[in-house]
Amino acid sequence: MRITLILFVMIVILSGSCIQSALGFGTTMITMGFLPLVMEYSKAMGLSIIMVSISTLYISIKYRKYIRWGVMLPVLIPTAIICGTVNLLSAKVNSTTMYLLLGCMFVAVSIFFFVFSQRIHIRPTPVSGTVLGVICGIFYGLFASGGPTAALYLLPSINDKKEYLATIQAFLCINNYIILIISLALGRLDAGDLPLVLAGAAAMIAGTLLGLVVHRKIPSDIFGKVIYAFVGIGGVWIIVSHLI
Repeated sequence: MRITLILFVMIVILSGSCIQSALGFGTTMITMGFLPLVMEYSKAMGLSIIMVSISTLYISIKYRKYIRWGVMLPVLIPTAIICGTVNLLSAKVNSTTMYLLLGCMFVAVSIFFFVFSQRIHIRPTPVSGTVLGVICGIFYGLFASGGPTAALYLLPSINDKKEYLATIQAFLCINNYIILIISLALGRLDAGDLPLVLAGAAAMIAGTLLGLVVHRKIPSDIFGKVIYAFVGIGGVWIIVSHLI
């Protein structure tokens, strides 16, 4: 396996994991924006899920006492059901067009929440959780990227920055392992990808630790705006990367 490919994968995963642990999501937005440029889409998804599973599990355990299960469950249950079903059914679907639509959606959502976030208060109810959970599950199942949708539900509902990070990481961790099991069962990765997995794991751990330092440095009063901005930037990158 080429050294240049391994180094490229490590840089991408380190960057994504740093953003993930700083903002609560972001690894798959970065990895699925870059890795399909150098490998098959299904392999990129499998590798992304393995890597992000390491990060979310570590942070979930580290901040387990801050997890707001009551806030999370209304959106977690429908997301878990839908994401597993969609991911299994979409194994052979060409998702390039859908991924471009996902990028457009991220940009639109980012602009919308920048303009109206002060007027919108999404309550963690079964109704709002089910609606956003279905949407999040579809995006998670197709693109392994449900973090932005989950953030739009959790962020207005949790005022404490540490509780938000712990809750969204636990949410992502559960869904990541659902997709990871499906990915391994479908053979999206094989023994020949072991060097990429090991190198990516090292980069993931380093990026996660670095991101936790960055997370503590971000002022709470601008934390939400940073997240909404990243959703928009991620959407732009998805669109550009698939049009190049």
